[in-house]
This record gives sequence, structure tokens and C-alpha cells, in this order.
Amino acid sequence: MDEIQKMIEPFFIPREVPVFLMKAMLESIYKIEVTGLENFPKSGGAILVCNHTDALDIPVQAVFLPRKIVFLGKYEFFNPHEEIIEFINQKDSILSVEPLNIIKKPIEDSIGLFGKIFSSQIQNWGGMPIVRNFRGNDAKAAVSYYEDLENYMCDILKSGEILSIFPEGTRTETGVMAPFKAMAAKLAIRANVPIIPTGISGAWKMSTPQAILSGAAFKTKIIYNVGNPVPPDQFPKVNEKKSSKMLTEEIEKRVYYLTTHWERRGQSRRFATVL
Repeated sequence: MDEIQKMIEPFFIPREVPVFLMKAMLESIYKIEVTGLENFPKSGGAILVCNHTDALDIPVQAVFLPRKIVFLGKYEFFNPHEEIIEFINQKDSILSVEPLNIIKKPIEDSIGLFGKIFSSQIQNWGGMPIVRNFRGNDAKAAVSYYEDLENYMCDILKSGEILSIFPEGTRTETGVMAPFKAMAAKLAIRANVPIIPTGISGAWKMSTPQAILSGAAFKTKIIYNVGNPVPPDQFPKVNEKKSSKMLTEEIEKRVYYLTTHWERRGQSRRFATVL
């Protein structure tokens, strides 16, 4: 931990504060129903998987589940100051012209400090920055980066954290769930932790300005269902590659089931025993 990190850590805003505020905001706009919380593990590491319908999926998980969730996020989101600093250091920047160039360094230092505080705070709440489509200087560097990232995620899981992964890889453009990628299953097998299948429905395109301004969002019911965890002793007993494929297919079926069938009234308790 560097000196700046040590300096700002005592001033971190507790996670309970943004959770309370975000929950209040979500409940003032949407009707949110969460079922199956009795299935959520009270302790230990696990991978949380869900279909990805909208930007709302992440805050719903973050504030309505009983434990802190670790989320993967774009590196750029955690470090917005880098782009600003790059901009003010351009040759045609107004801060490169005398006499304003005198204040460029203090401004750059202030922006950098703010960026570090912001990034550290978000990570303290459960964010985890990653570089998407990392290539580096060559293919070997890219392979090394993703190996290190995978090892880091395994360490997080083994330390007892819940890591959220959306196996589709991106938000749906059509509202229809896309095929799952095998990363979540591969990590669960490597870290020897359960996978918690969950499904969300009703959130698609409900965070857009159009949905808010038209009033459609205020009439929307979002349902988030938590299924039974799949423990490691239920993982397929074959080689890692085949096991990851089989486990991914099973989890995909369960998540799809949780996004559709559980919406039918009067059936949630029966499905809870199946999933």
C-alpha cells in the first residue's frame, strides 16, 4: 500500500452509505422484488452469475443482496483522471500557454490525487478494475495479463469474497439472453467455490433517459431471483475444459429458468426446491 493509499483510507465512506442511498433511489423509481435470498450463502467465497439485461443489474445485486459483492469494471471507469491529465498535457492545451503553464502542475497533481481517492473508494466498496481487450506490446504480454487476472480473481474467491460475473460478456441488445462464456465455471472449478445462479427480468432498457422521462420506469416491476448454489462437489468429474463446458451449460439453463418460470405466481416456493 503506497503512502497516498494509507493517507486516504481512514476517510473512506463506509459501503453502507451508498448502499442505503442507492436502494432508496431504486425503490423510489422501480418496483423491485427479490426472491430466494434464503439460498444466498452467509459466508465463504462464491461466484454470482446472472443474465445481463441493463445497467440496473449491477446496483440491484449490490444493494439487495445481503453481502458485499465484488464487481469487475472497466479500468477507465476507475481512473477517469488519466484521460483528463492526458488532455491538459496536449500541446494545444490552454494550460500549455504562458502564463497558465505555471498552474498546470498543481492542477495535474490535484486531479491525480482526486483520481486515486475515487478509485480507492470504489474498490473499497467492491469494484475491481480490469482492462478489457488488453493486448499489450505483444501476444505474450496479453496472455500474461489474463493469466495474472485469472489468478487474482481466484485469490479473491479463496479469500471468501463473492465475485459477480455476467457470463454473457455484455448486456443484451435484444432483451434475449445470449449464450454463456465459460469463464465463471472455469474460475469456480479452479477456486473450488460454489456458483450461485440468479436471474433478473423487467430491467431491460429501464435505466435509459427515455424510460425515466416517459414514466415507463415508474410502472416497471423488476424481479431478481436467487437460485440454489451449485457446490463444487456437484461439478462434473471430468477434465477442466470439459467440466467448464458442462457446468456452463447447466448454469445457463438455471439462469434462464430463473428469468422466466419463477415469474409465474404461486410457483416460487416449488421452484426454490428444484433450483
